[in-house]
Amino acid sequence: MAEVDAHRLQAALQHFSVAIGHDPKHVDAWLHMGRTFLRLENWANAAMCLETTLALQPGHAWGQHGLAFAHYNSGRRDEALALIDAVCARTHDSAMWQMRAYMHSHAGNDAQRALAVYRDWGARFADPLTRAAAPLVVRDRRPDRRLRVGYVSGDLRRHSIAFFMAPVFGHHDASQVEVHAYSVGPQDEYTEALKTDVPHWHDVRGLDDEALTALIRSHGIDVLVDLSGHTEDNRLLVFARRAAPVQVTWLGFMHPLGMKAMDYRIVDAAIAPPGHEAFYSERLFRVPCMASYTPPPYAPLCQAPPMLRKGHPTLISLNNSAKITDAMLALWARILAARPEAQLIVMVKERTPEAAQAAMQARVEAAGLPLERTFVMHQQPLEQFMELGHVADLALDTAPISGGTTTLHALWMGLPVIAMDGERGVDACTARTLQGLGLHEDVATDEDGYVAAALRRLDDPDGLLRFRQEARARMLAGPLMDYAARTRELEQAFRSMWLNWLEGSPRRLDLDTATAVVAA
Repeated sequence: MAEVDAHRLQAALQHFSVAIGHDPKHVDAWLHMGRTFLRLENWANAAMCLETTLALQPGHAWGQHGLAFAHYNSGRRDEALALIDAVCARTHDSAMWQMRAYMHSHAGNDAQRALAVYRDWGARFADPLTRAAAPLVVRDRRPDRRLRVGYVSGDLRRHSIAFFMAPVFGHHDASQVEVHAYSVGPQDEYTEALKTDVPHWHDVRGLDDEALTALIRSHGIDVLVDLSGHTEDNRLLVFARRAAPVQVTWLGFMHPLGMKAMDYRIVDAAIAPPGHEAFYSERLFRVPCMASYTPPPYAPLCQAPPMLRKGHPTLISLNNSAKITDAMLALWARILAARPEAQLIVMVKERTPEAAQAAMQARVEAAGLPLERTFVMHQQPLEQFMELGHVADLALDTAPISGGTTTLHALWMGLPVIAMDGERGVDACTARTLQGLGLHEDVATDEDGYVAAALRRLDDPDGLLRFRQEARARMLAGPLMDYAARTRELEQAFRSMWLNWLEGSPRRLDLDTATAVVAA
């Protein structure tokens, strides 16, 4: 398993293939090969290996867990939910229960259901650790002193989080905060770039949860920020052990975490308007704009929509395949039926053309999409991804789970994005981004409106040209790229949370309230 642990996945596949060649009934080899294919987002091959695992050893818990994930990402959601529920009913494993919560919360848009399944996880795995945690000792309780702020993430690398955190790390005020970063995941050249703006960088990949908790406590961190939520390489059980007086989740995960030890979630009023407190297990702390965005360094702008030279429009879906429901595919089929000259590219998360076709082709056909005008594309490296504005004219967002960083990248490429509005933050992320940039006409409230918005864009090539010419200036003038202002607000939020902790009362839950309390 060393190859898997080191992310040398192709070498791991070869290793397991050799083992199966020697013993075709080697259950562990089939299991680990299936789980390696899951890491490679090759759902069809993963399902085959895991089904073989279960044929050899019926009821194998990790085989069922992996097969549920493969089915979920292949669009077989009802089967996936039934399978993950069955395996969790007889096992007590944090990762399995996290996967169950993820699947149920993403399968629909029921906010209370999402909260319930994450609280199921929290009650079993996080909250008992919180009750047993040793008391924190905080010796310096001065309200106005420089705060020690720690960020914990498995994604301080070539990942969406980097595009949000780079401007924050670069604009923190050293007189107000002493910044620590705890990197718990893979590292790359983006990691090296991020390190240059962080005075205290800790590579803690080798530390278990107890050791990492002890290290953070030894650093005297006042505000500890989770940037992963329930995603890969998270360290939520460090937060459960109460590593810092103030603990807050931000950016990395839009669903509730379901654990009592996470004190706050940083949001804005667009993503979580008043009344949404009931959707979350954390207290909501509202700032004017909850994120900053910096585009990738390589992002060549195609000055004109490709349809002007090709003679026909091309639409593109850029979100990963787990967000593409059968209902969404059927909706896109309506758009293509209304414009027989249009083409659609469905870019999915799978890493090879073969895996992409295996995952999507049958679903594309079942949805009624014309095969001669619908093309499935495998995941592209970031540099090639940022060139897709040279190929496509219009991007199509998904529902109920919308895009996030993908939407921002598309806009930076000059692509208008058609989105469906939603109530939960995870469903409305693209809609709120577009509305914040004044692009209200690209946000629909129902399926008919979504189709109409897409057709309206396709029927206005001059408007698509103007959008290309204005998109980057629009974004640069918007709140997401005012890095200094966003970072100051973040620091003010941390200060308010610290004062709340000192006083033992969460009086300040937005910056306006914090200012009013200080004035009083």
